[in-house]
Parts: sequence; structure tokens; C-alpha cells
Amino acid sequence: MCHFSERGIPILEFKEVAVKDRDLFETYLNKPEHFGSECAFTNLYIWRDYYRTWWAEKYGFLLIKVELEGETYFLQPFGGRDEDLPLLAKEIREEQGGPFEFRGIYECSLERLSCLKGDRDFVENRDSWDYVYLQEDLATLRGRRYHGQKNHYNSFKRENPDYVFEMINPENFAECLNFGEEWCKARMDTDPSIIWEIRALQEAFVNFEALGLRGGAIRVNGKIEAFGFGKAINGEVCDENVEKANPDIRGLYAAIQTECAKYVWPDMKYINREEDIGLEGLRKAKEALHPAFMVKKYSLLVK
Repeated sequence: MCHFSERGIPILEFKEVAVKDRDLFETYLNKPEHFGSECAFTNLYIWRDYYRTWWAEKYGFLLIKVELEGETYFLQPFGGRDEDLPLLAKEIREEQGGPFEFRGIYECSLERLSCLKGDRDFVENRDSWDYVYLQEDLATLRGRRYHGQKNHYNSFKRENPDYVFEMINPENFAECLNFGEEWCKARMDTDPSIIWEIRALQEAFVNFEALGLRGGAIRVNGKIEAFGFGKAINGEVCDENVEKANPDIRGLYAAIQTECAKYVWPDMKYINREEDIGLEGLRKAKEALHPAFMVKKYSLLVK
């Protein structure tokens, strides 16, 4: 997808996100200062059809474009030199035919993008902030503040003494996907858009190894009733992309969360469990797990 200048010169040549692009993306995204879920290539790939995600390289930057429900915006530019940001912004403005918006801007990028502010200012987007937890906290549930969570976990183990935790692997891909699809279909009546989540799960399991994913699943009475998977962003933090559990089994959500932290991510210092999208119940649940810090995100309208 390409727009041209008045002289017939390509402005920005956007391409669809493909599995083969993973290595290129990760040279830009997997940096020590990046802790946000936007830096997990898995999210960009498996949700590409819902968000209509495109990408381009220009002036040493990776530029990611999103066309969602009639809105077009860009993620913060990754890579490149600070002095080339005005050139990139000029080409985006020409491609868009006017002002445009950057979203998902991390605090570490505010200073470098300040040259594009003009008379505008950065706007906090609280609903999109990611919750990042210490792996040790989620794996051990140590201390009084995790008393409630540990009670749920212990209830699950007491009531299901023969449960089995196993790593997600080619032998259980189909079972995990089937459980995930059924979980989504049970909620289709109240949330028709969940069809996109089914598509995302299918993409993830078909390309699990190619995407570099890791995950774990819990069997109860021989049947998979919960799973979670994600991807390391850098050497310190992973992004937990998906977590599903049978809500009818008491304590199962606590169990899959704790055992994935313990067995899937023992080499990580932090686990990013993503945003709450402004849902009050989800916000309370994420806050109750006591994040080590939040990945704050901002937007900027560039004129």
C-alpha cells in the first residue's frame, strides 16, 4: 500500500505484517528500555486483521500504522535518529493528507518526540497503560498482600489434587486451541467482536513456534481447562499475550497465572500482563496483583 507525492515519488510504502517479518521487527522492538505490549511482535501479528496493521521503514525508523474502525493512527516510531523525526513526520503528513496522531508513546520516548509537539502536548492514555509485575511475586504469592490470591490457588489445588500442569507444545496445540475457541464462543452472544479473538488464537497456535511463543496449560480430569502463553520482549520482561481458564473451576485463574509465572517464565524478571482497556472490574483485578510498575502511554496529535 503506497501513496505518491505530486512528483510521483513514493512517500511511504506500507506492507502487511507477516510471520517472516518477526526478525526485522524485533531488531527495532526488543530493546532494554522497551517494556510495553506494543513491542511484542505476537500482538502485532495475531491481531493484524482486527487492527488492520501495516508497517514501513523510512530513514531508519520502523513505522507501524493502524486503521481501526474508521480511525487511522501510528504507534510511536521505533529506531532512527532524533534529527530525522521531522523528516518522517513530514512524509506521514503527506501520506495522510494532513495532521496525524501517534499513540502508545512510552515515557522513554517523550523527550525525543517533543520536537514534533508544536503547540500541542502529550495526552495520557490511562486505559492503555500496561501492568508489569515481578515474576517472583506472581510465582510465589509471598506475603500478606497476596493472601487472597494464594487462597484461590490453594483452593484449586485442594479440590483438584490430580491436576496436571504442562508446557504448551505441538502435541497439545489442538486441544488448547479447541478450549480457547469454546471459551470465546460461549461469550459470543454478549460480545460479537470476540470472533476476532478466535482468529487471533488460531493464528497464534498455527504459528506458535515461528512466533517464538512459550506457554503452559492445566489439565483437570485429563482435559485442558486453562492455558496461557506469551513472548519475551527483551532479557528482562515478557508479555503474557493470552490467558484463558474455565470460570466454573474455582481458583483456576489463580492457578494458571501462578504456574505460568513459575514454570514458563523462570528466566524473566518481569511479566507484562497488558492493559485494562478501561474496564473497572479488570482494573481492580490487575491492581489487586500489585504491579511493580505501569508502562505509561501517551498520544500526540502532530499538525
